[in-house]
Amino acid sequence: MRYFGSKVTANEVIYEIVKTHAGSGLVCDPFGGIGSVGTYLRSKGYNVWSGDLLTFAHYFQISKIKFPNEANFSTLFTKIGVNSLEGINSILNSVEPKNGWFVEEYSDRRGFFTRTNAMKIEACRELISGWTREGLLNADEKAMLLAGLISGMDNVANTAGTYYAYLKNWHRKALNPFRFNLVVPSARGGHGQCFHESADLLTARNRYNVLYLDPPYNERSYSRYYHLPETIAKCECPEVKGMSGIPVTGHVVSGYNSRASACESLYKMLSKAKFNTLLFHYTDNGLIKPKILIDILSEHGKMSTFTFDAKGYTTRTTATRTPHKIYVVQNV
Repeated sequence: MRYFGSKVTANEVIYEIVKTHAGSGLVCDPFGGIGSVGTYLRSKGYNVWSGDLLTFAHYFQISKIKFPNEANFSTLFTKIGVNSLEGINSILNSVEPKNGWFVEEYSDRRGFFTRTNAMKIEACRELISGWTREGLLNADEKAMLLAGLISGMDNVANTAGTYYAYLKNWHRKALNPFRFNLVVPSARGGHGQCFHESADLLTARNRYNVLYLDPPYNERSYSRYYHLPETIAKCECPEVKGMSGIPVTGHVVSGYNSRASACESLYKMLSKAKFNTLLFHYTDNGLIKPKILIDILSEHGKMSTFTFDAKGYTTRTTATRTPHKIYVVQNV
């Protein structure tokens, strides 16, 4: 899934810094997004605690970081007569297309999806909701199915990458047929736990050997740009408005999306956070200015800085490389 703020291209750099400065132990990623960093560090043998306020991001983390802890689908397997994850994929890909709220709002009224794909997505959405109502899924299994649905949906969305707008003309990917496919990690090493809560709560929940902080850098609200994945994850049919079809209510707002509150939010979190080594990932053009950021971080230990280029989020076909900084603070 395309996700602005994703650190896929920086994973190896982050891992090398963690390995060099912190060794082994528990890593916390409280702004975990869809789990790119947490998944990579877990594959390298680290135990990872990851978090996010958005429901759909939390579900991706469960699929990629926590799985297979409590998701064996045994009850569902018995009910639907399959015995593998591939069997679940097959059933959801062969479900009869359906009309409904999703089709009306995001295909008929707004050109996010072709009608054929929207009807398949609607049918999968209703089937997963039905399995949930029947008690055939535990919380982690439901999360994995909805993450798979959102991932497949994103592959055929007529967008430039987010759901704040749809394209005027059909993008070639939007004309491909929708396919459901469960999201699972390709490599596993350490153990993972995932939390649907604020970074303030998660950073104070335990003492971490490594605390990796990657807060929002700018005023773009994830809950607005990814409103449709969030709606799907919550299994809701809200009243929506405008060309983007954004829900009228229910947006999650981060203090890091505002210049007026970003510094205060960071200061408050670090005052209660428990860690041996802090990695703070940011850019010089973020809402918190470099000098202020250094002043805040230096209160918590000996600091060093690493600068590197990583691919930034773009709606163009050619990715741009953006200077990133990781501030390492040793609090031991």
